[in-house]
Amino acid sequence: MNKNDKIDIVYLWVDSTDKSWRAEKDKWFEKINKQKPLHSDAVGEEKYRDNGELLHSFRSVAECVPWINHIYLITGFNQAPKWLNTKHPKITIVPHEQILPKSALPTFNAVAIEMGIPNIPNLSDHFLLMNDDMFFNHKLSPSFFYDSRGRAKFRYSKNAYDPTIPFDNWREKLDVYTQQLALSAKYIDEMFGLKMYNMRPSHGIDPYIKSSWIECKNRPELKKQINEQIKNKFRTNNETQRWLMNMYDFATGRAVFQHARAAKYGRHKILNTIYNLVHMKTIRQSNVVCTNVAVAKPALKHAPMFCINDAPENDEKILRGNREFLEQRFPNKCEFEK
Repeated sequence: MNKNDKIDIVYLWVDSTDKSWRAEKDKWFEKINKQKPLHSDAVGEEKYRDNGELLHSFRSVAECVPWINHIYLITGFNQAPKWLNTKHPKITIVPHEQILPKSALPTFNAVAIEMGIPNIPNLSDHFLLMNDDMFFNHKLSPSFFYDSRGRAKFRYSKNAYDPTIPFDNWREKLDVYTQQLALSAKYIDEMFGLKMYNMRPSHGIDPYIKSSWIECKNRPELKKQINEQIKNKFRTNNETQRWLMNMYDFATGRAVFQHARAAKYGRHKILNTIYNLVHMKTIRQSNVVCTNVAVAKPALKHAPMFCINDAPENDEKILRGNREFLEQRFPNKCEFEK
């Protein structure tokens, strides 16, 4: 990349403690599904639960990637974190109304919201997309995310794909998220003849190219699909993921894919040690995803990035342990706080 090229960060965030937001979400869920809200893969509480992640994610930005040009925080219902200095010159709050059509609002669907990201005013062509539960762990340079030609360096992991059975039969057995990945891969297969069903995102901080994203979603083969799924107020299994844009970049020569191998941890300590030594070089370039920090601490030590993914089984003890880890890892107030 040219040294003058700018790289932004885009976050998606919601304040799940906002009573008006919760009431609106419950109302629309009941209206669409004809039943009272339940814990489900589409609207599980863990998808909206706040355990102090965003504050510490911002601190990780300030500590590890101070060269970031600007941070855009997408949110709705006039929400903003109470601790965030919204007057900071590098911070912009982006309401859903600014990037999505009126017909799509209100929305509680991150997949739909993401499709509006290229509509953010003044967003740089190169940007990193993060969830609020993702963190930088060490100082990283722009070259970690983009090569000298400006191509996105995208890290992927393996997907359990069985090519011996019909696509629809394989896909229907998957969880909602993986069904979305599979549908995205099917479109890429139909457009470019690339069979990427056995790959999936490594669930980290991912680089994108805005102009390429716009080109992708405006392809005749995709335009109708994307315009329709933007209207879904909650996730469904018939949506494409932003993984579609990563594969599109690869197919058009705008991305290089790197197999991410996270450090192994758990009961089999000897086997884990051998694996980690054999794949040390790759591991030092890969993020770690966990739900319980207490178990994953050995793997987090050298990870350049990590994600603490909330899960339905995370009880108060696990949540407290995760929160305490973040407070210890990122204890210092940063420039983005009031």
